[in-house]
Amino acid sequence: MMLCHNRCPNTANRPSRILFVVLVLSMVVPAVGRAQETQPRLGAKVAELRRKHDVPALAVIVVNKDGVVESNCSGDRKRGASDRAELSDRFAIGSNTKSMTATLAAVLVEAGQIEWSTTLGEVWPKATDEHLHPKLRDVTLDELLSHQSGIAVNISDVSRSEWARFFAEKESPALERRRMLRIVLPKAPASPRGQFVYSNLGYAIAASMLETRAGRSFETLMKELVFEPLEMRSADFRTLESAEKSTPPLLWGHDANGKPVDPRAPGAENPSVYASCGTVHLSVEDYAKYARWHLAGKPSPVLKTQATFDHLHEPLIESTPGNHYACGWICAPTPLGAGLNHGGSNTNSFALIWVIPEADLAAIVCTNTGEPQAFPACDEMMGYLFARHGSGQKQTDAGEMDSKPGTIAPERLAGRYQLTPNFIFDVKYEGGRMMVGITNQPTQQVYADSPTKWSYKSVEATLEFHVRSKGPAYALTLHQNGIKQQAKRIGN
Repeated sequence: MMLCHNRCPNTANRPSRILFVVLVLSMVVPAVGRAQETQPRLGAKVAELRRKHDVPALAVIVVNKDGVVESNCSGDRKRGASDRAELSDRFAIGSNTKSMTATLAAVLVEAGQIEWSTTLGEVWPKATDEHLHPKLRDVTLDELLSHQSGIAVNISDVSRSEWARFFAEKESPALERRRMLRIVLPKAPASPRGQFVYSNLGYAIAASMLETRAGRSFETLMKELVFEPLEMRSADFRTLESAEKSTPPLLWGHDANGKPVDPRAPGAENPSVYASCGTVHLSVEDYAKYARWHLAGKPSPVLKTQATFDHLHEPLIESTPGNHYACGWICAPTPLGAGLNHGGSNTNSFALIWVIPEADLAAIVCTNTGEPQAFPACDEMMGYLFARHGSGQKQTDAGEMDSKPGTIAPERLAGRYQLTPNFIFDVKYEGGRMMVGITNQPTQQVYADSPTKWSYKSVEATLEFHVRSKGPAYALTLHQNGIKQQAKRIGN
């Protein structure tokens, strides 16, 4: 796997301690399968990579639409202590909180309390230019959630001294966000609107928009409208007050030098003003419920309409070459199909999530350290999981490979697809070759770029097949000359 990331400094008087990671799967996978390896084998691998990368603890879980495929946890809650970490421990997920914030926004959109196109000026219509800079007045909720608002990256970019004060958490989170608005909204945009610039601050402002329109705190809304429907009982926002009341056993974080960080200490987590962009703590088992919901591709039980659900995964702006940012998700191509991913850290933890609907596969890897080796440990673990589960093969405890049919075998793509009444694709897979005939045109071979994408060599065109967890492909999209045209399956 390959990494491109921006790490924020980790002291309270510097920019936010949340880490944003852009990830791209790069392993070659011949087919997609849901075959499982045995739990003992997974446990051995988790322990091996934890020792190899010298991280205190490593927690792993894999799910498909039917439920948990496998999970394992290895290591200690605190480096140097004999207190074993467990799957039920609450890991910090940093910036991975952002897609949850966008999900809450979707709930309120369906409730008619806000729109994706609602602007800052519409939420606070009485704000004068003294309180809301004229160039920010038309910034929309969607632009905030996709990092193209022009807002500064962090509160510390506006005022380092004010950022440091937020760690005291003198007021409720909602009031802390109100104070944040008074500090940052009068300032001019830090970058051009419509340009991708990752902004934790933008998500903090979005949370204030949501709670202003809904009339309840962001945290209350998230618990009632997202966490509860998905039965994510361990999920909560860490605040200084809640941390001080916590009792052992506790999962400790570790700073960039490997020093244990007491989770009850001030500064062990981002301040509550940043709840919407990175202070959720939860077990990997509950995090898997969230991943599985996104994987399943259906709005219930959190949302009502497919259109609103789909908007959460819609690529809105190119974030890095070949990758796009949606609402709290990075959209990236993988050998298994289009994937959603994010990585996040508060600089003393790291969490990594991948969701690949076409492969009916999602995985989460978490560790309780912010040391430089945190990402390589999680990344290598994720690569192992996807190579294993994506290969359609099963490995026994003895290490032998058993061939299993992939769930996106080429035969599932064969069929007839209608683009227009007089333009039909006739797709056949015979003798190990994928052949495509088009009405009144000669049959040509196409070649696999991934299990669901096949390209011509004679022309610059690609066919992308759309599949569900079972059964034949239900549609294909022709990509040619920058244009996408979808053809529906009409038969074998």
